Amino acid sequence: MTDATVAEPAAKPPPNWRRRCLWALPIVLPLALFVQAHKTVSAWAGASDLVAQTSPFDRPASLAGAEWRIVSLQRIAERPDGSAVALLRLEAKVLDAESVAQPPCRIALLAPDGRRWQPAFLAPSEARRVLSRDKDLGKTCGPAFLGKPVTGSTVAITESFILPTSAFATADVTISLPASRPRYLRFARTN
Repeated sequence: MTDATVAEPAAKPPPNWRRRCLWALPIVLPLALFVQAHKTVSAWAGASDLVAQTSPFDRPASLAGAEWRIVSLQRIAERPDGSAVALLRLEAKVLDAESVAQPPCRIALLAPDGRRWQPAFLAPSEARRVLSRDKDLGKTCGPAFLGKPVTGSTVAITESFILPTSAFATADVTISLPASRPRYLRFARTN
């Protein structure tokens, strides 16, 4: 027999790495997306108000190192466009000064249908009406805690809102602080 007629054993074909890589994609790609998105989702959840801690409107409730109490929510003016100017007064008794002193503090009014109103600056004519009623307005939420109040002190907070007149009677008060997020406090009205 000659060398040409002797059949050599069939050589094993080289591994097909492309096919193996394609089979690994359904596992590796979602894992990579999860790892990359984990920080983003954590940051989003830490900055959002997601889980409500509901409390009756007329009772104090604790959140993020303070005991919060609504002193009053009153309509102080009507506008020609059908909106109302509301003034919210709160008190926060500081239980943990470090937790409370982390800005930013968020206070809003929330309607049952999900509409939300942030605090608004009052026009000078509307501000004069408030000043004539009450000499001690308190501070807005941010500046009230920037001075780092001591544990046991009570901080007076005043915020003004512009919202539709029809929504005033049903709007709940929400409070959120960085130390508590994604939890927030919701003072719900019982109508």
